[in-house]
Amino acid sequence: MVGLDQTVVAVALDPMARSLGLTTFMMHGVVLVYVLALAAFVPVGGMLARRIGRLTTFRAGAALFAIASGLCALAPPGDAAEPYLVAVRAVQGVGGALMMPVTTSVIADVYEERSRGRALAVYAGLAQLFLVLGPIVGAVLTQLFGWRSVFLVNLPVGAACLWMISRARLSNRAGGGSLSVVQPLVVIFSLVVLILGLYQCGVWGFTDVRTLTALTIGAGAMLVAVRLILRSPRPLLDLRLLGIRPYAAAAALTFLVQGPQLIVLVHGTVYLRRSMGFSLLATGTALLPLVAASAAGTFLSGYLLDRYRSVRVPVLLGLAAATVGAAAWTAVLPSLAYPWQVPAMLLAGFGMGLPVPALSAELMRVVPPDKRGDASVLRQSIRQLGGAVGLAAAGAVALAVNENSADEAGVVTVAATSASFMVASCVLVFALPLAAVTLPRRAARTGGHRNADGRPGPPSP
Repeated sequence: MVGLDQTVVAVALDPMARSLGLTTFMMHGVVLVYVLALAAFVPVGGMLARRIGRLTTFRAGAALFAIASGLCALAPPGDAAEPYLVAVRAVQGVGGALMMPVTTSVIADVYEERSRGRALAVYAGLAQLFLVLGPIVGAVLTQLFGWRSVFLVNLPVGAACLWMISRARLSNRAGGGSLSVVQPLVVIFSLVVLILGLYQCGVWGFTDVRTLTALTIGAGAMLVAVRLILRSPRPLLDLRLLGIRPYAAAAALTFLVQGPQLIVLVHGTVYLRRSMGFSLLATGTALLPLVAASAAGTFLSGYLLDRYRSVRVPVLLGLAAATVGAAAWTAVLPSLAYPWQVPAMLLAGFGMGLPVPALSAELMRVVPPDKRGDASVLRQSIRQLGGAVGLAAAGAVALAVNENSADEAGVVTVAATSASFMVASCVLVFALPLAAVTLPRRAARTGGHRNADGRPGPPSP
């Protein structure tokens, strides 16, 4: 549910915009506000899981997610549509954020050390697969049942999820204690101001005083949040894990990979629908090369990680392919020739599918066993933040390039799409040498404790 809803609405954006009268700014905003809520509230989900129990937190998140999804389907047309959608999509993101920190920690507990890496890679791979399947699922649902079905489908899925978790034999242990309020509020405030200020600068202008003020306030609040967390005996996020160099490197790359993937999925889908005039089902079909290649890369990632015992192989191979593919796709967008886009889609999809499962397993491998829960929450927060920053930056550039009349009409020009793809390509170009410099050449054969400098420490009992 959580993975699909980051991209499932991409195909539904066009009929939704026509039905409700949404502007281009709000079309992108419907996706961005959900990803932003995920990034801002994942730490809160981790905190609640520690205090009131993992399953209690998970059930609350699943119920909130499903209810908010149903409310999204009830969006009214007219002037009330935009604020209504922003509010309920944010609530939906909060529900997803309560579920996400629980899943990785449960897998880490259930599987033994020798199979934990593969299990985490499979989990990350499936999440990755549903992320890229979103536009195709959205196309089928919207074509057959209308755009509101994209949200309504989460009601039976959410009910099934709650039933399944009730049947699982999982502990609901809780640490108890008081819940921190100041840290979450400062973190949420800083992220909201920073991300929305970044996105809004596409309308205000990159040097406008309002843009500079929003970014300055957001950055300042972020520094305050980091200071509060580091000084707290019960931090919202264990930022000290970033002192483990392999963890910090894998986290930074996870941040950088998430943005380009969401950019090409969301902006590419809108491009096929609006600029190329494809029908809903044709749009979903046209994305099959991207989805199939991404799925292949996702499931090959775990094999390469086991085969070569090094995270460098899947990550460097994936980033190299993704960089070339994204650049080639950007170059052929103005031609409006779909056959020329297919090779680029295949290369970009395969490349973007490779790194995430391997990086997820690496993030869990290099931390002490008793820190895996905290490592999972920090990883999820960083990943979703990367998606939010990427979407906001690409959306801002697209809005700046798009004509004002097109913005008001909810139209995205080819030039605007090309500009957003350029943002994705630039991020990947930066990530590739960073991975080559920072990732360890070979992993230890046993996943034990590592010191702050990344060297293996004493084995876990």
